[in-house]
Amino acid sequence: MADMDIDDLKTTLDKVLIGEKGTLGAENTPTGIFKHATNEVVNVTDLGLEGDIQVDKRVHGGFEKSIHHYPAENYLLLQQALPHLAEKLIPATIGENFSTTGLTEKNVCIGDVFQVGTALLQVSQPRRPCWKINRRYGNAHLSKFIMQQGIAGWYYRVLEAGKVQVGNEMTLVERLPDAVLIDVLWQRFFEHDNAADRRADMQGIAGLSDEWFR
Repeated sequence: MADMDIDDLKTTLDKVLIGEKGTLGAENTPTGIFKHATNEVVNVTDLGLEGDIQVDKRVHGGFEKSIHHYPAENYLLLQQALPHLAEKLIPATIGENFSTTGLTEKNVCIGDVFQVGTALLQVSQPRRPCWKINRRYGNAHLSKFIMQQGIAGWYYRVLEAGKVQVGNEMTLVERLPDAVLIDVLWQRFFEHDNAADRRADMQGIAGLSDEWFR
């Protein structure tokens, strides 16, 4: 559980990133992992950022995975662990929509509600990184490493549509009772060897998407 005063948790939106449809590998697998930064005002709909391509809706997209937030700090951890990939591991390359400093898995909880521009967003679940990250960086173990370290970022559900832009303040406006830090959620995830035990342990966590268990 997290007892941080919500007034202490705020930051600035450093990057807003929109996905373009691209391909990965010799198979030319469709993907939306390649993002470009925009300084324009972006509409936030129930399904995410307007214009953002989400190719595989199983892992990114829909009401529970509308927007992916990845802390810039996590790239520093990845660069230290994988120095040979340091030049590639930079903000905006892992497929995120929001990039900030100051918010991480160690101070953000499941169910946290943030005001961003005129939109209201709620943390719904951590990202479950897939093989496309491995292919993106040319490292077969990167996705597993990110997951084991609990530094995969998180998704938002959209509570109120609105508009966002680089430079907007991002402010925590509500934290649910008995809120669980994303970092703690990952710890609990790895305490169990099977999906049934994980579900039994975590399904009572307020704000956690049912999709997390799929």
